[in-house]
Amino acid sequence: METNPLFPEVWHVSMSVNSGVSLLTRPRYAQIIARHLNKGHRDEMIITRSHMLLPDELLLLVEPNRSPLNEWLQAFLSGSAADLCETLQKDTDEQRKEWFTTFLNKDDNAPALFWKNVQQQRVSSLKEYDDLEARMLSAPVRAGYVNDPEFYTYTWFNNRSGIQYTQLEG
Repeated sequence: METNPLFPEVWHVSMSVNSGVSLLTRPRYAQIIARHLNKGHRDEMIITRSHMLLPDELLLLVEPNRSPLNEWLQAFLSGSAADLCETLQKDTDEQRKEWFTTFLNKDDNAPALFWKNVQQQRVSSLKEYDDLEARMLSAPVRAGYVNDPEFYTYTWFNNRSGIQYTQLEG
C-alpha cells in the first residue's frame, strides 16, 4: 500500500465484543468507551477523527499523536476491557450477567477475552478516508438499526456517547 506523504498517519481500527452481545450502546458502557477514548485524546496519544459505536462493535478513525498506534491501542484494549468487565459484574440484567459469568469470565480472565477481531488498517489517502467514513456511517443501516445514518445517535456527529473528536480537514 502506497501512502500519500501529505496525508497524515490515520488508521481505521475496529474491534468486536466477544460473542456479539449487545452492550456498547447501553449508556453506562458507552460512557466507559468514551472515557477511555477521551483519555487517549486528552493525553495527546491519539486524535480521534471519527467513531461509530454499534451494540457489539467499535469502529474508529484515529491518528497517532504522541505515541505509536500499537502503544495506545494496547492500553485502550486492556483498560476499557477491565472497566467494562468490572461494570458487567454489577449488571442487573440477567442475560448480560449470565453471558459474563458463564462465557466471558468462566476462567476468571474476562478482560483478556472481552475484545475480539481487533483490526487496524493504515489509511493511505483522503479518498480512502472518506470511503471508510461512509462505510462506517452505513454500518447501522446495514445492520438494520436505522433506515438513515442521520438518525443513529452513536456517531461522531450525533455523539450521544460524548467521545471527543477532531474532524479531519481535507
